[in-house]
Amino acid sequence: MNKVQLKCGIEFEYMLVNTDGKLVNFSTHQYHDFVTWLDQKPGRDDRSLAKGDLGIKDGYWYLEGDERFDENGHFSKLEVKGVEIRTPPRSSVEEALASLLDIEHQLKLTLHKNALRLAISAFNPEQSAYVYNPPLNAFEQTLRQQHKEYQASHVSTLTYGPDLNLSFLGMSPEKCRDIARKYTYYAPFIVPFSFNAPCIMPAGPTLYSRRTYERGGLRPSCKYYVQDVSDQQYPLSAQARLPSETGRIEFKAFDAMPDARTLRACFYLLIGLALDHQLEGRSDHPDHALFRIAAQHGFDDYLIHNTANEVLHQAQIALAEHRFTAGLDAVDDLQHMLATRKTPAHRFNSFQWMQEQLFEIRGLGE
Repeated sequence: MNKVQLKCGIEFEYMLVNTDGKLVNFSTHQYHDFVTWLDQKPGRDDRSLAKGDLGIKDGYWYLEGDERFDENGHFSKLEVKGVEIRTPPRSSVEEALASLLDIEHQLKLTLHKNALRLAISAFNPEQSAYVYNPPLNAFEQTLRQQHKEYQASHVSTLTYGPDLNLSFLGMSPEKCRDIARKYTYYAPFIVPFSFNAPCIMPAGPTLYSRRTYERGGLRPSCKYYVQDVSDQQYPLSAQARLPSETGRIEFKAFDAMPDARTLRACFYLLIGLALDHQLEGRSDHPDHALFRIAAQHGFDDYLIHNTANEVLHQAQIALAEHRFTAGLDAVDDLQHMLATRKTPAHRFNSFQWMQEQLFEIRGLGE
């Protein structure tokens, strides 16, 4: 079978820390401070990337957080949780990762001028709650009720992760929708491969991923982009802002991963899962209860472990059929996790936040 043609892209959220290792975000600085630090950036003339409606998301990196509006609906400020990098579309996972690491390096140099650096973790280790300040006004309350992208911002403002994007040449909207529904169904079973937010809840269970426990099911696990109005009626669809964005499938459920090798393996797992023809699970809505089981028990849970093993097996078959040799090598790491029932979160000595271990940035070729 011939190798399919695809495009890959990565969006990755980072925390910002100062030279003392303390978080720098909405709790320490105002929006205009971050704009001053990070406004000089590459990629503003790259027409392959859409710009946000508010004009604050352009270039290869931009500030990420909770968008606030005044009573008349005018944008007033961004409660900054960190910075997000996005790569242009690339023709392979390896090229997308190389682009991510290159932009990371450029961003690191920019931050260094302002005594800041990047940090990677899936959940804010210093704050357990995000409080709207000031409280939501009437316009903002209506906005959150009517538009799903603004829902659950009380959780998303504390969480960090990658959005892994892929599109296949010539794929129909119906097939894109089918893959998005498949991703949504199997997301709770594969997210433990990425777990990177272990903690002990104040009055609750021990978790391998607080991000997944809090966020899974409240935010979409996946969405796909369409142009035709008739295709926008489906639950997981989103309107393409550029013609080239049509057919893009975006997986949003993985934890932020400091290890680029694990990120690569998870990306290939998604490709194999998309190309598979055997797995039958489909869903239009994420399963909050299953995400919480995964977050609490990881691969120790029988259903999570066995289903993840089935998904990985079928993905390997699909990668082999479509001649993704590099992908087969990459997902071997995931097979080891299943065999040992260990997630990346197991590398910590305890489930409590340990700042010196969580605040690590992957190697940038230095």
